[in-house]
Amino acid sequence: MLQRFTVVSLILTVLLGILFGEIAARIATDYALRRQAHAFAVYVSEFAAPRLVPKDFLSPAENVRAQFEFTLRSLIGRANIVHITVWNRNGEVLYSDGATQVGTAQPVSGPILRALDGTLTWRFVPPSEDAAAAGHRMEVFVPVVVSADTRPVAVYHVISDLTDLEPTLIRITWAMRGSVVFGVLLLYLALFTIVRKASRELEGQQGALRHAFMGIIRSLANAVEARDKYTGDHQLRVTEHCEAIIHEMGLDKMIVAEVQVVALLHDVGKIGIRDEILSKNGKLSPEEWEVMRRHSIMGYEILAPVPIPESAKLAIRHSHERWDGTGYPDGLAGNEIPIAARVVFVADAYEAMISDRSYRRAMSPLRAIEEIQRGAGTQFDPEVVDAFLRIMRRQTGAMRPLRSGHRRAEHRDLVQRISARIAAQFSAPSPNGQDHEPADTPLESRPPKF
Repeated sequence: MLQRFTVVSLILTVLLGILFGEIAARIATDYALRRQAHAFAVYVSEFAAPRLVPKDFLSPAENVRAQFEFTLRSLIGRANIVHITVWNRNGEVLYSDGATQVGTAQPVSGPILRALDGTLTWRFVPPSEDAAAAGHRMEVFVPVVVSADTRPVAVYHVISDLTDLEPTLIRITWAMRGSVVFGVLLLYLALFTIVRKASRELEGQQGALRHAFMGIIRSLANAVEARDKYTGDHQLRVTEHCEAIIHEMGLDKMIVAEVQVVALLHDVGKIGIRDEILSKNGKLSPEEWEVMRRHSIMGYEILAPVPIPESAKLAIRHSHERWDGTGYPDGLAGNEIPIAARVVFVADAYEAMISDRSYRRAMSPLRAIEEIQRGAGTQFDPEVVDAFLRIMRRQTGAMRPLRSGHRRAEHRDLVQRISARIAAQFSAPSPNGQDHEPADTPLESRPPKF
């Protein structure tokens, strides 16, 4: 997450820095050119003011041509001025040293009109084909105001050469671009430092939450083991079988983690079963079996506040549903049953059948596998059964169980390993799902105690 943030934010920062630098450079350039235009206006006005009187601007062009020629011709070449044209308020040319003919008139519009309104106006001259005019040029429209009239009576149209100003403008442009980009990068480094510090704090908090979650899983598993020693060993064997099945089926990582937590905690609800039922020697009565059947619901309720995905909790609730819909507690059928519950159901049934119970002797592994195969499509998911059978066929000794017994230390080691793996993937809780309402299902004639 931090790496992605670093790359994306750095790219965006550089792009924004370039954009803001370009904007700042344009603003600085515009300011410099505006100051240059104002300097030209002041220079021309102060130069011409002592030599031209108000009536010169109000008289016909033929009558004042000599006066304007004498006054303004000497401006050409000074202060980088290239051309000068004078327009009166009627749009008539009073003077021009260029191609514009004196005495001609045209509708007053554009920058000339703005200058006659009293606004100093400037713009770049379009590129010229003249080799001598290869540099950048600027034309400035200077309002001419005389004391006898508050409105400008004429406009000085001055074209100036910016060749001497260009290096300064280039330096200003690149200085503004570099300064803005550098400033944005400094701001980015400051923000990145803050984000990295916050990210490390968040990682520490996630580590603490993950550690707490592992403690919850281990505590629940140990509580089940302390409540019923058989259940503790049984959980271990079921978990090992489930790990083999899910890898054989090629399930994705999230399903793998979910199956592991369901296999480890599918019998956690037995904590709420009374001792006289849980530890009874002999077969359970229908009433006792009805109480025993509620352990999957109790497990779901016990795990309700635990920060694991709702799908894992529902899989524990439905870990005794049958493929044909006659299981408990909700009578789900087929693909309505969570895949984790279907995997655990097969491994749980197999381990129950090869274990000694107070009301029957353990089956042989071969007989138990035959029962599993017979129940495919009715009690068990056929695909899960096929994966389980492929695993058992690869076992040495003609389908022997994976292990016949385990020490309590091995159980604790497996619980710690799986809880750590689950915590790494389930460190954040998923949104709560919707509970299924329990449905009445017929009692099995000879239900095994698993």
